[in-house]
Amino acid sequence: MAKFGGSLLDVEGRGIPKILKSIRGLKAEDSVGPIAVFSAPTGCTDELIRIGESCAKSKRRSVNSIFKIYDNLIAAYVTQEYREQAQAELDFYRKHTESALANVNKRFSGTVKAKALAYGGELATSAVMNYIMKSKGIDSVSLSLQNWPIVTDDDFEDATPNLELSRKRLDVLSKLLQEGKTVSMAGFFGETSDRLETVLGRGGSDLSAVFVSCLLQEEYDSQTLLYKDVPVQSADPKVVKGQKTEHVTCLTYNEAHKASMMGMKIVQSSAIALARAFNVPLRVVPIDEPENYSVIQSENVDSRIVKCLTGKTDCAILTMHDAKSRSLEDSLRIWEKRNDFMDLGAETLETGERIRDFLFLDSDYLKKNEEKLKGFDEELHVEYGLGVVTLIGDRMKDSHGVASIAISAIQGLNIKRGIFAPHTSQIIIVVEEEKVKSAVAAIHQKMPQLNKVPA
Repeated sequence: MAKFGGSLLDVEGRGIPKILKSIRGLKAEDSVGPIAVFSAPTGCTDELIRIGESCAKSKRRSVNSIFKIYDNLIAAYVTQEYREQAQAELDFYRKHTESALANVNKRFSGTVKAKALAYGGELATSAVMNYIMKSKGIDSVSLSLQNWPIVTDDDFEDATPNLELSRKRLDVLSKLLQEGKTVSMAGFFGETSDRLETVLGRGGSDLSAVFVSCLLQEEYDSQTLLYKDVPVQSADPKVVKGQKTEHVTCLTYNEAHKASMMGMKIVQSSAIALARAFNVPLRVVPIDEPENYSVIQSENVDSRIVKCLTGKTDCAILTMHDAKSRSLEDSLRIWEKRNDFMDLGAETLETGERIRDFLFLDSDYLKKNEEKLKGFDEELHVEYGLGVVTLIGDRMKDSHGVASIAISAIQGLNIKRGIFAPHTSQIIIVVEEEKVKSAVAAIHQKMPQLNKVPA
């Protein structure tokens, strides 16, 4: 399984030669596969959402901006031999995208949204990439919509794949692999058992690759490679300018989940959870430096205490009456399936009033829904304009002094909250949004000291 993200494709297709080189390399290593899972080019999903939301407001918009990208890729990379077939298949996906958007009525949601995003995004991309591979001499085939191998539940916009139902559709995929084909597959896309379109949530192409790898485990010795544009490093080099960053060679599932949730976006959280459940190691591969890959697995083979440092903006703290907080928390976790917030605990004020704070990692959700949330507590208050700096490492729980070193590095900053929970592999410092980058840079300078604290 080789997943290629949208940043590698980009709208001009500049990453396509690198993708083809990687696929050829994988094919040379093993006669079976690979299955290449493709995300939509950067920005396509967001543009499709904007078009869909315009349709919901009765402002119909053309999909020309999306399909022009695919037209240009065909013109640049598909040879004359395959161009007519490629264009015909692209027209098929355009027709279905327009059909889905024509059915939008007041809300861009549900299976209509899933269909528009998938047909206009990943399905169209995988079809075009199939003909590009054929044009470059790779014996490839685009995975047909017939017997699509990822069967999901009915949560159309954030679907969960069903392993048992999906196994019943595995024969088509296995047959193509046995024939020696390189399979071009759309990420992000699934179907319910009665063939309604679903998508697997933001970053769902990661989940597609991991899930199919789990499906194939009984029949093949499958590997999951997630190609990215940069290697996993101790911090974002753009943020810690002038400092040397360390290549992170290994992360545990827990560390990868925490780092991705807190801003590094290494792998989608659901994909990490599935990999952990099936003990499937993941390899994150920078496409320009494949030797500098990172492995995500259960065992921690890295002696470093703090493996990476990440910053995230657009956060907020919601404060409400403690007695009313449980119903809100249950609603968010159970009914809306949100896991992008954390309970900061309750305290009793001098007035005797008991309040509870929640840290939200997506302040836009609160801005859009603040009035609705006041239905749980009309006196709730939200502090916007916050960001978080997070230290990640499983070994922090056995080491002392990590938090104090981090705090000393940013003494001049206004620290809103500190969540010192090394037993959960993370130390979180809440600061003003505009101070996140400077805080990350200051703490990263202390990395040598952080990784020498005594156990």
